[in-house]
Amino acid sequence: MNTISIQRKPEISIVMPVFNGENYIEESIRRLVNYLNRINITYEIIVVDDGSTDATCKTILKCLNKRVKLIRYRENRGKGFAFIKGTLKSRGNIVFLFDSDLDIPPSQIGILLATIRRMNVDMVITNKWHPLSKTIASPTRKFLSIAFNALVRLLTGLKLQDTQTGAKAFKRKPLIHVIKYMYVKRYAFDVELLLVAQKLGYRILDVPSVGTIKLTSRFKLREIVRMCLELLSITYRHRIMGGRYDKL
Repeated sequence: MNTISIQRKPEISIVMPVFNGENYIEESIRRLVNYLNRINITYEIIVVDDGSTDATCKTILKCLNKRVKLIRYRENRGKGFAFIKGTLKSRGNIVFLFDSDLDIPPSQIGILLATIRRMNVDMVITNKWHPLSKTIASPTRKFLSIAFNALVRLLTGLKLQDTQTGAKAFKRKPLIHVIKYMYVKRYAFDVELLLVAQKLGYRILDVPSVGTIKLTSRFKLREIVRMCLELLSITYRHRIMGGRYDKL
């Protein structure tokens, strides 16, 4: 993999959680590196192996260099745990969460970066149901996604149309501040992250995807149940009971 070796602090950090992704993770890293090299920015990619039981770790090891790093632990702890782990090890002033299967293409990094730099916002998320986004999904997947986000808005008061999308950008200080108040580390961690950010007064903006989004993963029934239970827990903790948040 052809990359430029640098020592200085990266401008951005891409945190990419992965679980049992041996079939695609090498290609995902290659595509990310190729795109980031083209936009002339200093970066690091932190791939977090969330307790994979296949050959994911061995595959990632072949891709490592001074810009591509690996964090690994044995037990599967959830996407949120992996993202927080990677964030705390990152060094960039802007931290990205990017799904490892690249259902959203790497070019989305450009619009997220431009938005967070030019607009007076702390966090930018991709909205796959934005009128300007083109999302390919089965009717069942689309229904589940829209229904869950409707439930999120009803229970938490978040005004965002899409909390679960796999391409988000955060200014470093607000993100680290928000992480202190998070408990959920698995399916609905995005909801808690954005809800706490809203309660702390951080500005959040959503943007459309610049490329076609292809939703191929399927939800299992127990995952849907877990997401709903976590959402109820988040609602109880942060809205019904209220929370004490120390603003920066």
